[in-house]
Amino acid sequence: MTSWLVALDALQLHVDLQTELLEAGRYDEVTAFIPPTDLPMLPGDLTDRAFELLSRTDALTGRGRAQRDDTGSKLAQPGRLAFAHRAVSAYVDQQA
Repeated sequence: MTSWLVALDALQLHVDLQTELLEAGRYDEVTAFIPPTDLPMLPGDLTDRAFELLSRTDALTGRGRAQRDDTGSKLAQPGRLAFAHRAVSAYVDQQA
């Protein structure tokens, strides 16, 4: 059985790493935290730490969603010429 101290330590390390990845612009490396399934009831003396980590994960999720939405709106802007080929007029002298 996994202890809450181990699980909260793992969550804190995960949140720290994901924050660094977002700040570095490495969005494709950001992953979700998967908690252990065999945790007992949360002891009362760990609720403050658990709520603090929950607050940090909510803020991190908000930052990730905002970045995703910003990127999506930039990609959806009309007139984006990233892969478009522009037609160029050419004059061919056929008298020669």
